[in-house]
Amino acid sequence: MVEEKAISLNKIMALSQDIAFTLDISGNFIFVYENCEELLGYKADELIHRNISKFTANNKNEIVELLKEIQNSKSVKNYSFLFIHKNENRLPLKTKIQFDKNTEIIYCLARKEEFEDPDNINKSQILQSPISLINNTNNLIWSIDKDYKLLAFNKSMKDRFKSNLYYDLSVGVNMLEIPHLTEEYLKIWKDLYDRCFKGEEINVEIAPNGNPEIEEAWILANLTPIYEDKNIIGLVCHSTDITHKKQIENEQFKRYELIQNIIDHIPLGVAVNIISTGQQVMMNKKFSETYGWEEKDLKDVNAFFEKVYPDPTYRHEMIAKVMGDIATGDVNKMQWNEIRVTTKTGDTKYIDAKNIPLSELDLMISTVQDVTEKVKTKFEIQKALADKKNILESISDAFYALDKDYNFTYLNKSAQKLLNRNENELLGKNLFKEFPELSETVFKGYLEKVKKSSKLAQFEFYFPPFKIWFDECIYPSKEGFSIYFKDITERKIIQEELENAYEKENEILESISDAFLAVDNDYNFIYLNKKAEKLLNLQKTNAIGRNMWDIFDYTKDSIAAKEYNLAIKNNETRSFDFYNDVLKVWFNIRAYPSKNGLSIYFTDITHEKEHQKKLEALNLKLKKYTKKLEESNQELEQFAYIASHDLQEPLRMVSSFMEQLQNKYEGQLDDKAQTYINFAVDGAKRMRQIIIDLLEYSRAGNQEENLEQLDFNEELSEVLSLLHTSLTEKTVDLNVDELPSVLFSKTAIRQVFHNLIGNAIKYTLKDQSIKIDISWKEDKRFFIFRIQDNGIGIDEKYHDKIFQIFQRLHSKSSYSGTGLGLAICKKILKKYGGDIWVESKVGEGSSFFFSIPKKIKL
Repeated sequence: MVEEKAISLNKIMALSQDIAFTLDISGNFIFVYENCEELLGYKADELIHRNISKFTANNKNEIVELLKEIQNSKSVKNYSFLFIHKNENRLPLKTKIQFDKNTEIIYCLARKEEFEDPDNINKSQILQSPISLINNTNNLIWSIDKDYKLLAFNKSMKDRFKSNLYYDLSVGVNMLEIPHLTEEYLKIWKDLYDRCFKGEEINVEIAPNGNPEIEEAWILANLTPIYEDKNIIGLVCHSTDITHKKQIENEQFKRYELIQNIIDHIPLGVAVNIISTGQQVMMNKKFSETYGWEEKDLKDVNAFFEKVYPDPTYRHEMIAKVMGDIATGDVNKMQWNEIRVTTKTGDTKYIDAKNIPLSELDLMISTVQDVTEKVKTKFEIQKALADKKNILESISDAFYALDKDYNFTYLNKSAQKLLNRNENELLGKNLFKEFPELSETVFKGYLEKVKKSSKLAQFEFYFPPFKIWFDECIYPSKEGFSIYFKDITERKIIQEELENAYEKENEILESISDAFLAVDNDYNFIYLNKKAEKLLNLQKTNAIGRNMWDIFDYTKDSIAAKEYNLAIKNNETRSFDFYNDVLKVWFNIRAYPSKNGLSIYFTDITHEKEHQKKLEALNLKLKKYTKKLEESNQELEQFAYIASHDLQEPLRMVSSFMEQLQNKYEGQLDDKAQTYINFAVDGAKRMRQIIIDLLEYSRAGNQEENLEQLDFNEELSEVLSLLHTSLTEKTVDLNVDELPSVLFSKTAIRQVFHNLIGNAIKYTLKDQSIKIDISWKEDKRFFIFRIQDNGIGIDEKYHDKIFQIFQRLHSKSSYSGTGLGLAICKKILKKYGGDIWVESKVGEGSSFFFSIPKKIKL
């Protein structure tokens, strides 16, 4: 018994010397005496299971090497730990360290540096010092033999048994036969003793005994086998009162349950994963609901990516993105918006996600929010904007938008065409920097006026750099300005006289200050400004407090009264024009409802109304003038036709009689007389041809002809048959492409082909082999035809002149003709929206091009 007690004491002594503790082979605290709080600032349960390297300033690798060295050594090692006190002060501790291979426990005795060198302590001191230490701790320490009999115990254990169990402990007592302890409680201890006797290190929390007659507590029990020659001969036992700790844990558990309950009910999805393994340790309902997967399906990071991103390509993209952002360590990068995910049912959702790393705890907190509706709304808005853009592109007016700093934010194609700039050149650029000349026009003033008043402005102005008159309409918007405009240059030219006529009336339309009055919900006057007093011929002192319908009883059933009632009833702004029969004044009225009544702004627009009537009258005059001009043109054409018909008959007579005179007296007249006769005959013929061509020119493009789908190959064949004589008189190499079918006038296209091919044959050098190529192409709007020859060519300076009436480049003796053929072609083609032009150089032939619209607007 004495020998076993000595062995037990030796084991206990190895655990103490001011500060005593044990470590496992990895350096984690197993057991620490309670006095550690006084010296180190930490309670024992704050150190248990945590690594010693976290509480020292020593090099971590050095501690790891020390632990390895101790495990391979049988002797006691000395080492100085620089312990970090809880208050962050440094505490140097000289420590004696020894490893027990049987239990694989490292036993440590530590003390402050100023203590006596432990190497000078003799064996008797080592025996006595632990006893003193053991008897002064509040923890219970005892040892038993294999029969569960008590070998040794400290003072705290003796005192505790006496005060709590009313029992005096003594050596040799069977620890499984202590009175006042329940059978269930003793059974727990027997199980622990038996397990430890089999070599198991015991470290377990034990609930109270359950006997209400005695004071009990939660304890943390540590049981360690005592070996002798590799045989277990007893146990060293240690228990710590952890009732306070358990109370704290219970409170923490309650707080945890409360937090968990809160997390489960917040509208934000929350999950926690272990960073090193990716294992999921917590997930609230909102998290699984948001992703559309059950918690068991998302057990770790890999399962999460596989389930939520089923498409492999998209999954790899998301893994690279998310893991890449996490790897930066920048929390600001660990948030991802509008991510597309797939639910378990295959539905698509959009989420906003954010990660918060807790690296020191090896945890990653993930939060998620369902933004599917927001994204769908965003897509719908984008579609609406696209539809709006398509509408803006389809309207005939040019349109562009500016922000509040006058920077371009949008231009439709019509605007780009009118401004002669594409959107890539202008978007984001300042209007007045790109078109500085605008600052010198009325445009800038109107724009600033709209900005101040938030009311639309419509006006016309002339822009010198483009030499164009624009009709502008500026609308205020939340983002800035929407501006519609169109080229009205032609109209302005026609209306120039009209502008002079009502210029004086325009001055009337200058801005004037508004009249204002306010009434309550019963239409009692609350306020009138001076302008209102003047316009209504009403003194403020006679109006305030009186009912509006009592003063203006003749308007009680008017349109104004109806509009005011609608404004109050529907709580909406009403704007309308109203004529006051008594005051003989037109008003523009804006009524704004409020909870207290109506605020009414009104303006005298009588002059504007009168101006509108005058403008309508002037427009009517313009229509009558245009109609008269059309009738005059028709009369002029009729006159030209009659005149040409009447002139042709005497010219035929002159020509006929001169030819008879020439035939009758041929050979009887001298050369001079014969020449005169020839001149007369030739002059009469040319005059007749000029009249015929003039008549043809006046008719060209003016006759109402039916459009029909024509095979141009057939029409060209008809023209070539008419030109058969000319084609056979000269050597002509004619090459014709397969021509298209076109909606056009049969008479018109034959006349165009006849004139152009006739010219190609006519204007060639004598004895020259003629080559004519006829081809075509098309674009989105036009069919474009080309008639190319190898004739004499045309100087570039005459390319425009040749399409004018009577413009000949050669004498009649060189080439016949009146100079009307090309003018007729141009007039015909212009009528149908087409055009004609030439590319030519002298001596290199000519290429005549003419275009015909695919959609003809007459």
